[in-house]
Amino acid sequence: MSTWTQDELDRINAEPYFTVGATLPDGTTPKTVDIWSVPVGDRIFIRSYNGTQGKWYGPALKTGRGRISAGEVEKSVRFVPVDPDDEETNQAVDASYLEKYADSEYSVTMSTEPVRRNTLEVVPQG
Repeated sequence: MSTWTQDELDRINAEPYFTVGATLPDGTTPKTVDIWSVPVGDRIFIRSYNGTQGKWYGPALKTGRGRISAGEVEKSVRFVPVDPDDEETNQAVDASYLEKYADSEYSVTMSTEPVRRNTLEVVPQG
């Protein structure tokens, strides 16, 4: 499995927004959306505020593939769902949202149910 370099992590995590586009079953990635992303150690996580109603989240779950860009890093990625029962990971992601986006009232929403169950790890490909 590929991992993020420290330079990629630093550049991505310095940005408030993360541009994500899910690859559709036909192989295209037609739309992108700017969302929040958070680091946990050397891993990156995202959550869908709107769950499966989110324009990017349903396709991301279906194909598990997409593209991201942030901090001048552009990558093909895999989206790996985090088990809602994985409390260790989910609590770490919650804490990261609360820390990185402390100035926003939405940081609490992003770290509680039902949003919490829409957590994906973003894993670089190749």
